[in-house]
Amino acid sequence: MLPSQMSQGRVLVNSLPKSGTHLLTKAIHILGYAEHAANRGYIKRLVDSTGLGTPRYFNYRESHKSLKIGKFDPDAVEDNIGIGAFSPYYVNQVTFRFWLNNVQKGRYIQGHIPWTPGITPVITDLAYHHLVIIRDPRAVVASLLPFILDAWKTGMGSHFLEADFKTMSPMQRLNFILEGGYAPLAKVEIKSFAEVYRSMLAWRNQPNSLFMRFEDLVGEQGGGDIDQQKITVEKIASFLRIPFDKEVENRLKTVYDTSSRTFRTGKIDGWKTSMDSEIVDHLNKSCEALCNEAGYQLT
Repeated sequence: MLPSQMSQGRVLVNSLPKSGTHLLTKAIHILGYAEHAANRGYIKRLVDSTGLGTPRYFNYRESHKSLKIGKFDPDAVEDNIGIGAFSPYYVNQVTFRFWLNNVQKGRYIQGHIPWTPGITPVITDLAYHHLVIIRDPRAVVASLLPFILDAWKTGMGSHFLEADFKTMSPMQRLNFILEGGYAPLAKVEIKSFAEVYRSMLAWRNQPNSLFMRFEDLVGEQGGGDIDQQKITVEKIASFLRIPFDKEVENRLKTVYDTSSRTFRTGKIDGWKTSMDSEIVDHLNKSCEALCNEAGYQLT
């Protein structure tokens, strides 16, 4: 049974793709929270399947399928909330509030949601616990590139950029993610990686949000530090008003989960050996400013 402190809470787990989303959700799991879409009753699943409920995840595809109330209002820019990172799907505050309010207490929902002015009031009004995780920008890009081509292996469907990527060379794929542009087969405009990454960094300055780094949570199994992992999970527990006890500490080793459907290597600095030297050098140079802004060493 959930502790009384937790039964009153709901959590929004937020990240860029390939930045540690499932690492963070595993930490939430050991603190007793359940995924929003897990173990739903028949009626709940039926309502959600009609598009009248909350998306399973806050990404472009799931949000687009679930939009049955509320619409994007081009005249109310400050109220519009982008769902998804590289090509956001915009909804208004009414829609986003409805979706968040439909999540049961004691559960979390994950998503890729850049900061926009309209989102903070909604999270605050609904008393959501908002957790944001970032990762070394070079590692994000290096993990994203192969994922776009083999996302179908996760059972979640093909990535919307897969067809466009298949027409490009490895260096062209890297430059497209870094620079952005129009994807003709997907028929969408993609934001530059720097703009996307900075839209997540902007959460550092927002109230009611706990901001953390992948490298501090991954633990020694992922090339990190076990003590730093413990400190980070203690911060999460404190933010959620949940006691960090011996039982939670004993389960820290389960945070690094290789069975996750989108798991690749999950190692700090693994990106350095995942691509040829020319691409690594180009990635290093292109992400220098972002690394400095986010506090990552250029090594």
